[in-house]
Amino acid sequence: MSEFLPYQKNSTLPSRVLSWILRTEPRNTLLPVVIMQECFTINIRRQVDNISKVIFSKLMNEWKLMHELAVLRAIYLLGSGDLLQHFLTVIFDRLGKGESSNDDFELNIIIQESIRNSADTMLLSSPDALVVSISSEGCLDRDKDDKGDVKSLSSPRESSVNNYAIDCLESLKFTYKVPWPLELIANSEAIKKYNQVMGFLLKVKRAKYVLDKARRLMWKGKGSATKIRKHHCLLEQKLLNFVDAFHQYVMDRVYHTAWRELCEAMVKAGSLDEVIDVHETYLLSIQRQCFVVQEKLWAIIASRINMILGLALEFYSIQQTLSSGGAVSAIKARWEMEIDRIEKQFEDCIAFLLRVLTSKMNVGHFPHLADLVTRINYNYHYMSDTGSSMTASGS
Repeated sequence: MSEFLPYQKNSTLPSRVLSWILRTEPRNTLLPVVIMQECFTINIRRQVDNISKVIFSKLMNEWKLMHELAVLRAIYLLGSGDLLQHFLTVIFDRLGKGESSNDDFELNIIIQESIRNSADTMLLSSPDALVVSISSEGCLDRDKDDKGDVKSLSSPRESSVNNYAIDCLESLKFTYKVPWPLELIANSEAIKKYNQVMGFLLKVKRAKYVLDKARRLMWKGKGSATKIRKHHCLLEQKLLNFVDAFHQYVMDRVYHTAWRELCEAMVKAGSLDEVIDVHETYLLSIQRQCFVVQEKLWAIIASRINMILGLALEFYSIQQTLSSGGAVSAIKARWEMEIDRIEKQFEDCIAFLLRVLTSKMNVGHFPHLADLVTRINYNYHYMSDTGSSMTASGS
């Protein structure tokens, strides 16, 4: 006994206990793995939790995670008022003139100039932190033939399809250099999702841009108060009302609501894995709000929205031609037929959208879409509360 417990030489109880321990054999011999798990799992988990808290603290403070996510928000969700304003104005004007923009170097010079002249230039560590490139299948140079010469455009539909395609800007890919280790969260796959959302927002922004220009073109001929001109003005207002209403909905849901939900979820996160999950949930949310997820319902809605945005570009193309004053009466009659077609397609798309969105609301799915329906169908302009159409084509 004294070999094990030198201070218990004459103690009977410790001697008996020790003797029992030495004599007794366990009924089932535990595997070494089980012994390791039982002995060390609690301590390992405690250490993992402590390390996770340290990493989370560094993410939020030293590495400024929320600041970098705010930069991504300003870039890809067009949250900054003028960070990309000059760049987009140049691109929109070139597309309106039918000019190609297929030089990556030139585009990056323009975007760096836009960042330098922006009031939000301090958001980025340097102007070259944001790089733009053009995918090979893009349409920014589709107005050229195989020899590189500019194609001639004769018909209204051909002009609108080639020079004013609504999907044209999808070939632009923006890459922001996220510093390490934050690129573990905003990785290349996340940047692809941000680009999908940005591509959709650029369509809306371009449609609004050309409708504003179309209005200015019509103002130049305000002295000729004819029935035809009034018809054009009403159609322009219908298109602009939809684009404005949809833009406000997207910015409310994507730029404000989704960001607030992200911030609230980040406060509750406690580890790197939870932070990554919160960011992925945020990306999925804004993808849904912009109808760019690969789901059948959202694809159907997106196709009609894209069609309406494309109609806005076609309308501007017609106004641009009419304002030049070079069209003869026969050509003007042809353009009027195009105006009637645009109005008919617009009202068909609106009716379809409202039916689909309302049906999903009635069965209790996607209640947030109620806000979109209210904005589009303000004061039941297009559809009554019973679902009947309130407008007729050509009115």
